[in-house]
Amino acid sequence: MLLIARYALLSILILFGVSAQAKNNIFGPPDSDGPVVVDIGFYLGNINFISEADETFHFEGVLSMRWKDPRLAFDPAVTGYDDLYYQGYFQFNEVFAGWWPQVFLVNEAGGFDQQGVVVRVEPDGSMHYTEEIEGVAKSRFNLARYPFDRQQLAATFEVLGFDSQQVVLRVDPATSGIWDDDHHKVKVPQWNPPKLSSSILEYRSSYLDDSDSRVNAFRVQIDVERNAFYTLRLVGLPVIIFVMLSWSVFWMDRSSVGERMDISFMGILTVVAYQIMFTGSLPKISYLTVLGSFMMISFLTMCASVVVNLRVWKLDSRGLVEQGNRLDRRARYLFPIVYFVSFFLAGGGLYWAG
Repeated sequence: MLLIARYALLSILILFGVSAQAKNNIFGPPDSDGPVVVDIGFYLGNINFISEADETFHFEGVLSMRWKDPRLAFDPAVTGYDDLYYQGYFQFNEVFAGWWPQVFLVNEAGGFDQQGVVVRVEPDGSMHYTEEIEGVAKSRFNLARYPFDRQQLAATFEVLGFDSQQVVLRVDPATSGIWDDDHHKVKVPQWNPPKLSSSILEYRSSYLDDSDSRVNAFRVQIDVERNAFYTLRLVGLPVIIFVMLSWSVFWMDRSSVGERMDISFMGILTVVAYQIMFTGSLPKISYLTVLGSFMMISFLTMCASVVVNLRVWKLDSRGLVEQGNRLDRRARYLFPIVYFVSFFLAGGGLYWAG
């Protein structure tokens, strides 16, 4: 009961001090010659995961906004304090009586949570809004260069309910960036350190009453580059070794066609298993990736070795032993040349095209 009484008394004192100079339209944007200018910034605290399969990413950070509302100005000599603070959602929701630009995550995909809030009011009515947020955002991925790809992860924040004639957003470089100090650095497994940039978008609103209304939006872009070593170590190197081992059939006795075929089909099944493994982490995309082209070329190379085995066996059964030997000798150097050249041409083309 004592705690409730103290909060009630604090609320009365704050409301009395702030509302003494406030107008009747305190719950709307402050009156001015033009739209209210809101300086907005975002400080990235962490990226918890990046999901290629869902084309989403989970991020945390601090969203900051600054604007001026002369209706909330006060005299420190009268109130007895230099700045007025509202800390936590109780004071902000129950005590704060002013207007603020409420933003939402436009490309939300699974959650947008607000962890804590602090509002500071200066004597001249300058407002400082700071809020810790976390969310899951949908972002378009371009995986043509996978696993050498770079992605632009975007989170777009829009002011709810007000068009650009009422509220205008402006990037605040002072409160934008990436958390990077001795105690905390933003690290994402399998990705190099991210880079952050921000900009303001303006587009037509789809939910406001006026169909011609345009709204401002704050776009945070996080540029990340994949560290390809993990995928190359897990998939690329083993598949290359399996393909090269399968070429041992060209040195085997022609009479052991069954053993030659066993080795070739074992390599085919291995490549298929690896292909299933890596495609499970990617979305069902219609275009080919660099790694996908590598797996396809490896698969076709394995299949070609089966054709050579059958051809050598057929020549041997007809008594054309020398022709079979000649085919094996040619395959020993043609298969490596065609395999690596095909991959570099196909993979390189996809890399530069992506």
